[in-house]
Amino acid sequence: MKRLLLALLTLVAVVPLWAQLVTSEPTILQENSQDVVLTYHADSPMGDKGLANLPQSTDVYAHIGVITDKSSSNSDWKYTLTPWPNTGNQQTANTDKNRLTYVAPNTYTLAIGDIHSYFNMPQTEKVKKIAIVFRTADGSRTGRGPGGADIMVDVLPDGFAMVFNCDRTNLVLNSTTEITFTAETSVPSTIKFDVNGTVFATAENTTKLEAPYTFDAEGNFTVTATATYDGKDYTETILVSYPKSSPQADYPGGVPQMGCVRNDDGTVTFCLAAPGKNSVVLVGSWDDYEVLEKNLMNYQDYEGNRYFWTTVSGLANDQWYPYFFVVDDTYKVADPYTHMVLDCYSDRTLRQSVWRERPQYPYDKFNNVMMGCYRGDIDDYEFSDFTIPEHDNLVIYEMLVRDFTAPKGINGLANGWGTIKQAQEKIPYIKSLGFNAIELMPIMEFNGNNSWGYNTNFYMAPDKAYGSPTEYKDFIEECHRNGIAVILDIVFNQSDGLHPWYQMYPIDSNPFYNKTAPHQWNVLNDWNQGNDLVQQQWTDAIKYWMTAYNVDGFRFDLVKGLGDNDSYANGTDSYNSSRVERMKRLHKVITSIKPDGIHINEDLAGAQEEKELGNDGQLQWANVNEACRNFAQASGSMNFMRFYSMWDSQRPWGSTVSYAESHDEQRVAFQVESYGAGDLKTNTLARYRRLGSMAAQMLLVPGPKMVWQFGELGNSENTKANPDGSGDNNTSPKVVDWRWLDDPDRKYLMDTYAAMINLRMDNPELFTRDAAFSASNLASASKGRSIRLSSGDKEVIGFFNPALTGSLDISVTPQSLTPETATLIFASPEYTPAFTASGTDLSLNVPAGCFAVFASKEVSGVEDVVPDSEVRVYGADGRIGIDGEYEHAVAYDLSGRMMPSLDVPAGLYIVVVDGRSHKVIVR
Repeated sequence: MKRLLLALLTLVAVVPLWAQLVTSEPTILQENSQDVVLTYHADSPMGDKGLANLPQSTDVYAHIGVITDKSSSNSDWKYTLTPWPNTGNQQTANTDKNRLTYVAPNTYTLAIGDIHSYFNMPQTEKVKKIAIVFRTADGSRTGRGPGGADIMVDVLPDGFAMVFNCDRTNLVLNSTTEITFTAETSVPSTIKFDVNGTVFATAENTTKLEAPYTFDAEGNFTVTATATYDGKDYTETILVSYPKSSPQADYPGGVPQMGCVRNDDGTVTFCLAAPGKNSVVLVGSWDDYEVLEKNLMNYQDYEGNRYFWTTVSGLANDQWYPYFFVVDDTYKVADPYTHMVLDCYSDRTLRQSVWRERPQYPYDKFNNVMMGCYRGDIDDYEFSDFTIPEHDNLVIYEMLVRDFTAPKGINGLANGWGTIKQAQEKIPYIKSLGFNAIELMPIMEFNGNNSWGYNTNFYMAPDKAYGSPTEYKDFIEECHRNGIAVILDIVFNQSDGLHPWYQMYPIDSNPFYNKTAPHQWNVLNDWNQGNDLVQQQWTDAIKYWMTAYNVDGFRFDLVKGLGDNDSYANGTDSYNSSRVERMKRLHKVITSIKPDGIHINEDLAGAQEEKELGNDGQLQWANVNEACRNFAQASGSMNFMRFYSMWDSQRPWGSTVSYAESHDEQRVAFQVESYGAGDLKTNTLARYRRLGSMAAQMLLVPGPKMVWQFGELGNSENTKANPDGSGDNNTSPKVVDWRWLDDPDRKYLMDTYAAMINLRMDNPELFTRDAAFSASNLASASKGRSIRLSSGDKEVIGFFNPALTGSLDISVTPQSLTPETATLIFASPEYTPAFTASGTDLSLNVPAGCFAVFASKEVSGVEDVVPDSEVRVYGADGRIGIDGEYEHAVAYDLSGRMMPSLDVPAGLYIVVVDGRSHKVIVR
């Protein structure tokens, strides 16, 4: 079998990976070496450049230890010289012994002397590597290897040793190239170099030989250094390849399909789109990562683009096979269409417990090559049928998996904490609150393990930081079993820098990306939306997640960035017909898979654009955060009119997903705790009354709504960069404390959300376009507010006092509700509302910041009498009442905890009487 470029594997063993990052004197570092000095090159491309370009006045220290014959792995450091610095140990962490000496810009030295003495370790223990992380005095900045890896400097055994390297890191050539080779030995010897057996340099009685060689013809070359010492020959090799271009051959069937396709005969066809490229080689684990002639891919030019493909046989359906591509003998990239990614930079810090059986990155062979990972049965899963809820009555729970199940106090972990499996265990909690949809912040393979996910690198692979593909699918299936749709947040405006198409081209000539974004909201690498392959990627990503994972729709991030490059002449925020047409096309893709699929845009654009999108069946985010924060803190404009789409510049009915807060906005509870008027900063009861009133108003207004995770529990953590709550988003892990469920104020707020959402779910006809809906004073900060819904003989009326002080008499003209027929659904704590009647009006005196919601007896869920049941279950003051004969009754709160008796605090409960469930509210 003919080898093309075996250098990719062998070079790792020949040239130390850290050779350009940390050099040593002597060059060959052995256990008995004396007067050892390490030199750190902070700007070396072999490192992460975390300490590059520091001023000379900044001290640099080494966090340093050794890997010995007693270490279990390269992470098992021994004899670490000093602890990592913190506020209390600066003197012990930073000493003269581990402080580097500044030599020149980006160059520092560290005197070791004798290795065993420096580390105060026994001579009997063998040193294999010196392990280092360079840092500033406080540890706030570090210098590491690629992807944040610890730096490892090899220590060779005593005796004769040789090191062989060259002045070029990329040994896959595409033109005539001169390479200089260098061999050094620990003692004088005879050294010679040959290429495929032909000697081109030799020297006697020397410790170093350096010689150039010019590669001017295609072929595969083995460069061998042979050192003869004491009658023995010692050899090391470097492999160089100058391969030929890919041959032309049409993809099977004539139409290229990007990614991996398993054929009927069991073979697998790999295909990469690479316009303007000449050769691509597939490198697979099944060939031990050797790059072989049989894997030189064919190319086909199809509809203006070039595709490279090859077919592989012998791959089992139930095994993982890592692979990557070598493009034009220069770029080593993963497959943009892979369904699983092995991340050379992030996998080493990913906790094994997240997914114990996950495929492992081959760190023994590489440390800087991103890889796809093929498995034939990765998408085999049996989903049950599910009916997507009506879009105009969606109540969505926005979830960041990383934080949703993170334990209290876990902050700043590099590998995140919450997992999709742990989130699945909390689905009963979300169901009990009444939510009928979950929107997951991006789960596609993102940069690092600790992220919000908006730095996507691969669009058709779930990130392993949250779990396995099967666990993601289990989560979606369990949501569906509980009547909950699953929406994926997806980022089509930008990617991070590890996407293969970004890595394959210089930015000045990259057909997939814009060097400069044409719009004003770009953060990372801006996609060229006019590229046909980019648009095909969006189509294929949507289809993949809706079929392989059975998701129900998407929330598209930053739609303002999805216009054509030449469409922004009037500014980013102006009406843009190209992005309207693009979103209509993507909507057709969604509905081609699921006719009732959910499409949500974060466009936040003008009325003309959002009306056009709404009329196409798409939903638009509607940000009411400022008004909600002002309402909670009792100052500023409190206009809640945007909660209703028809009052939002006449956007189509039910076309806006309105919300009080999302991941992008400051927490409303933080605002009222920090800036509340009057005594709101200190008066907990008053704060939670206002938060409950805000939630009830939002949820009683028809149209889809969204709640950012833990808003229902009054999460008041600052989500912005600055202590005063201003600045950019703070995306670091947040504190989560599920003990909040035991806090009576937070539980009251949660019960408010549950009562209002379940009211919607139990009475959907009240929230349809055909129902009667009216509201008064939703923009006022001083007048009483009311919301009224009715359909048939069902009627619901809410009364709200937005004032900071003073009670208000609020009057409403009902359809049929009277003081005798009205049943209280929910009210602010420590407030017992009582109607008075005046002619056809009902009047209610409401204290400042409080609210109350009443309903007719026909509204289901009020006391939830089960038809044909012999018992009546109802909520009374401080207890659950049961009329009728029964044998066994038990009550559960919304977190699923069984109550010790039927004497319970105010809240919403599920009561199981002789096996039948009843939902009741206790006041």
